[in-house]
Amino acid sequence: MVITREMRDEIELAVSKAVSESIKREINVKEIISKVTQAITKTISDSLSNLEKAVAELKNKTEAENKKLQDKVGKLEQEMKEVVKKTNIYEEKLDYMDQNTRLSNLRVFNLNESQEEPRNEIKNLFQSKMAITLRDEDINLCYRIGKKNDEKPRGIFIKLRSLDLKQNVYSKKKLLKGTGVVIREDLTKTRVQLLNDSIEKFGLKNVWTENGKIYINHNNKVTSIRNKIEFSKVSI
Repeated sequence: MVITREMRDEIELAVSKAVSESIKREINVKEIISKVTQAITKTISDSLSNLEKAVAELKNKTEAENKKLQDKVGKLEQEMKEVVKKTNIYEEKLDYMDQNTRLSNLRVFNLNESQEEPRNEIKNLFQSKMAITLRDEDINLCYRIGKKNDEKPRGIFIKLRSLDLKQNVYSKKKLLKGTGVVIREDLTKTRVQLLNDSIEKFGLKNVWTENGKIYINHNNKVTSIRNKIEFSKVSI
């Protein structure tokens, strides 16, 4: 045990008093030693008792402060969970609204580029391969996507006049089998990532989209997913 200066002073004072009292009362050396020992023991005992009390008070104070801190951290964590939950709901609503604006859109990939306008390229493709005749007024928008690349043709974005027309075209996309041309729905960035993850996990033949919704066929059960949480629940 380390003797502090205060304890040393108290011991010296106690010893001095014990010796003085013993001399005054003409006590022999053994009794003087006994008195001194008792004085030292009592002083150290009192000091240790005070020290233990101070440590206990400090411990209680620290535990109380720790509990307050833990309560505060717990409250902040709960608030953060609520913020994350509300943010996810908000993002999901925005994604839903965004996807609804794309319902009559399509994207066509691997159609060779020519000197013709993309609108005419699409009309010729649909007529020759799918027996679908489109008028100019059936196509609100039609253009190539991205920078020109000599290695592969750019995709084509199409906004059709109505959802019914889009569904009619999309339902016949299998007629393009063997041409290399692929027709896909126009999905939000979030759903494109979800679609790619689903294809990677379950295979291209078991994943498809319809009206912006992603479907997975797993163990002869078809499941519609909207987010990563629902995706993770489809076991492999």
